[in-house]
Amino acid sequence: MLAKIPAQQPDFRLEMLDDELLLYHPAATKIMYCNATASLVWQLCNGQRSVEEIIALLANAYPEAADSLPADVTAALQQFVDHGAITLA
Repeated sequence: MLAKIPAQQPDFRLEMLDDELLLYHPAATKIMYCNATASLVWQLCNGQRSVEEIIALLANAYPEAADSLPADVTAALQQFVDHGAITLA
């Protein structure tokens, strides 16, 4: 999965609602809760960065969390894939 390039699917929105981040598709009944890491991962899924690059960017920004980032990023991406919010090329 590290070499894959995640890209957001059209029409999904990330919104703050009652102190929670929710990713949803207005025309579908798909809603998922996003923690802070998942929110950052979502914003970095621009179809130009690989999973490995996303992990590296976050590790540079949050060195104290570098050890857990590969698993956290992979888990967030899998949730996005499961909900149809991203594609992995």
